[in-house]
Amino acid sequence: MISLLRIAALTTGALFAGACLAQSDNYPSKPVRFIVAFPPGNATDILARLLADKVSQGMKQSVIVENKPGAGGIIGTDFVAKAPADGYTVLIGQSGALAVNPYLYKLPYDPQKDFAPVSLIITGHTVLVVPQNSPYKTVRELITAARQQPGKLSYASYGAGHNSHLMGEMFKWAAGVNLLHVPYKSAPLTDVVAGRVDMMFESTGVAVPHIKSSRLRPLAVMGAKRSSGLPDVPSVAEELPGFDAIGWIGAVVPSGTPAPIIERLNKEFNAALAAPDVRQRIQGMLLEPAGNRPEEFGAFIRAQSDRWAKVIRETGIKVE
Repeated sequence: MISLLRIAALTTGALFAGACLAQSDNYPSKPVRFIVAFPPGNATDILARLLADKVSQGMKQSVIVENKPGAGGIIGTDFVAKAPADGYTVLIGQSGALAVNPYLYKLPYDPQKDFAPVSLIITGHTVLVVPQNSPYKTVRELITAARQQPGKLSYASYGAGHNSHLMGEMFKWAAGVNLLHVPYKSAPLTDVVAGRVDMMFESTGVAVPHIKSSRLRPLAVMGAKRSSGLPDVPSVAEELPGFDAIGWIGAVVPSGTPAPIIERLNKEFNAALAAPDVRQRIQGMLLEPAGNRPEEFGAFIRAQSDRWAKVIRETGIKVE
């Protein structure tokens, strides 16, 4: 009886392994979907469509971009978490959904358990800006003033939980200062330009036109190193050693996706990101093209998640 059970188990295992191999060998035999958890027109959507064209060429199969917005990216991310683990549903995900949201919301998915990493796509900087007529010309001057006037200096954001809020709270924590958070539902930069708010932590792509028109003054980019799009602007880490807070976008698939399929996707993403026209387009958005191995991206996600867990725990950031 035991022998028969062992034979049955071995046979079932062999059949399952054979099915996975056959699935991998035939991949992709139908269109692949790139899921974007935000509306059309944002950076994630633009990148997904840019890469879909290249990946489609490499795979000789259609790649369709689908937008599934809602709940700050949670709806689309959960959709992919619950999709079949067959390589035909790929999340083009942001740092918030994969590394930050678990510490701010009760999620219907676990980013660490429900996804398998494919490749990091881009990293991007946030820039600390002040009005052009601000008395602060360096991060050091701003920090000194903030320490002398606890809670008096203000920073604008797009709302609690947004990257512009999280970056502000991380800066407060790292610099040991108390800043007043002023959340907006829309257009916070207008009040910063007008001097009604002292500063903002804004994406480079949005801030640079105002910097070039001399309406905003950049004090620092919020990363460990300078941005190629703003090479003359120091990084916050030059003033606060160890500070590293970047935005990023990457590709993940449902956990359990066969390794050969992940390898194929990784190969195609990295080839697309190495293409000169793709790199030029990404750099034109003041973003840094990436591309790496699945295990490297997995380690990156874990490190980012651990960093944000510490920041959120120690700063007490809450979403409203």
